[in-house]
Amino acid sequence: MAMKSMERRFPDLTAFCKIFEVMSFVDRIKEMSPEEIEDATQNFCELPKNAERTMSMEEVVFWAGVATGMDVLKSVQDDLLDDISAEKIQAYSSLLAYSTKNALVELTLQELETSR
Repeated sequence: MAMKSMERRFPDLTAFCKIFEVMSFVDRIKEMSPEEIEDATQNFCELPKNAERTMSMEEVVFWAGVATGMDVLKSVQDDLLDDISAEKIQAYSSLLAYSTKNALVELTLQELETSR
């Protein structure tokens, strides 16, 4: 009984923390050494045991977005995507990233507030 009460008061914010970590990593990547980048990416890309059962929907959607972004970047680098389309996608992605950060902050604050 006490464990259920603890779960309600302190929700599992692991997924949100991981998403914030990656977004912070991208924001400061230009300031990092190659070793720091390698360590961070190794940490991010480590799948938990039984990932299909333990990863939250937030994590799955976030990583699907990351993978899609990488595919778009590869298409630009391979000249499969014209410059105008690439700029439109970049502008949309920047807006989406900004909105996602704000939404994650709001969700996390709501979760923390309701757990009190």
